[in-house]
Amino acid sequence: MKKLAILKPALWLCFFALLAGLARCHDLREVFVENRVFFLDGDCYSRMTRARIIDSGAAAFVRHHDFENYPQGIETHTTAPMDYLIVALRWCVDVVLKIADPSSTSVLCGQTLDVAGALVSPLLGVATCIWLGIWSRRWGLDRTRAPDEPRGLWLAVPLFFAVNPILVHGTVLGRPDHQSLLIALIAVALGAESRQAAGPSRAWAIVGGLAWALSLWVSIYEPLVLLAVVLIAWAICKPRQLIARARLAGLVAMLAVGGIALAIDGWRVHPLGPGMFVYLERWNQTIGELAHADFTTLFRWLGWGCIATPILLILAARTHRRALLLLALVALLLALTVWQVRWGYFLALAFAMTLPWQLAVLRRGWIACAFLLISMWPIARDWDALLFPNEAAQKQRELGRAENILLRQTAEHMRSPDVRPFLAPWWISPAIAYWSGQPGVAGSSHESLPGIVDTARFYLAPAANNGAPILLARGIKWLIADDDEREIANSEELLATTAPEPALATLLIQQPHSVAPFLQPVFANDYFKLFAVDHSKFPHD
Repeated sequence: MKKLAILKPALWLCFFALLAGLARCHDLREVFVENRVFFLDGDCYSRMTRARIIDSGAAAFVRHHDFENYPQGIETHTTAPMDYLIVALRWCVDVVLKIADPSSTSVLCGQTLDVAGALVSPLLGVATCIWLGIWSRRWGLDRTRAPDEPRGLWLAVPLFFAVNPILVHGTVLGRPDHQSLLIALIAVALGAESRQAAGPSRAWAIVGGLAWALSLWVSIYEPLVLLAVVLIAWAICKPRQLIARARLAGLVAMLAVGGIALAIDGWRVHPLGPGMFVYLERWNQTIGELAHADFTTLFRWLGWGCIATPILLILAARTHRRALLLLALVALLLALTVWQVRWGYFLALAFAMTLPWQLAVLRRGWIACAFLLISMWPIARDWDALLFPNEAAQKQRELGRAENILLRQTAEHMRSPDVRPFLAPWWISPAIAYWSGQPGVAGSSHESLPGIVDTARFYLAPAANNGAPILLARGIKWLIADDDEREIANSEELLATTAPEPALATLLIQQPHSVAPFLQPVFANDYFKLFAVDHSKFPHD
């Protein structure tokens, strides 16, 4: 019986880990296309460029990006932990491929860094799912469960995490972004704090201190807010435990990691140049993760059961005082998510950790199970649309795959041992920089705003001669033309102006051979046109 009691939870954990992994690989056809690896957004390519620099031995740490906002580059806020995690995983992929394919015939053998970048977030998602399952069973509600409360409520936590749409998005295949590492670290940190609510523990203080410090190293924004909330909660509810001797080891661990972070990455907050703040406000309006979340989106992420969450946690607080603190945390994260969508990852994470306390109020296992499954109906509908897209959505995916293939084809024509900077729309510049090995004017981060603004000004110029000073000042050797309607619309929004008729973006597409003597068409496909910039033919005053 004792072996069965251990085996059964282990099998459940294996099932949820497998479910989490499969859910995060739903976009396999978008990532692995024609035997090559593609990533999901511009930030991913910037991250992979950093990882490649480290993997090649060109630098031990990347503090300055010279591959965007060329020639000045940027002092980046991106940090080293995710870079080194990708590089370490690349070594593991190499080992696995050598064992599985000793003759090196696999198409993956020459792109193991890309494979590592594609896999790092799903693996972090699976690891987080396992951690939440272990935490919820051993140190969550089951540890203090009342005799009349149903067993097995811990299963709700890894189940919800495995299939939750926003958590899947943050840890999905082909998205080597810092959010996946942040989700894992915050899950450990909150679990450690919850465990210490049962009593001071030096070991858990160290675990919590390391998790908080590493998360602050990865990103100073969300972890700092969450840590402040946790410390305020301790100060209000258990002030003596906050300054207990057992906590000292956790503080030392946090300070040690903080010192290492400062030594490696330095201070990461750098002000923008003069005149850029007006563009920053408009730029922020184009960033999806800074948009407001509506209640339809919240229901898709949390399910219908979130309506009853306040009542259930208040009722649970009569027996378990931690439930009230969890309610306060969920309420705060809900407000932050309505303000900025980027908080949705942590709202869903905190909501998942409250589920055992919510379901315990229902007193009957079958009622709790039925309530959970019915409440997750919006999540099921979201998966139905994702796995079985309608005709329009399917066509959009096919167009996206085709565009990625042709963009990579264009970028590969730019490869050269010499530095030959390029100017391209900012949303495709990180991918071009990664595939071509050349630096670009624009980038996907707000630190690249000077280059992004110059790019927008270039495409909205009334003629090539008006854009020539930008090319000359930045030493541009390559120019890429994309869909002119998209270039014009995005540039107009950023610059708060109206494009001339016709704008240079349109001329590049419609008159590539006669737009200017210093722009020589060298390659074109169905989506993009590539021009070589001949500096000897620039107009002179």
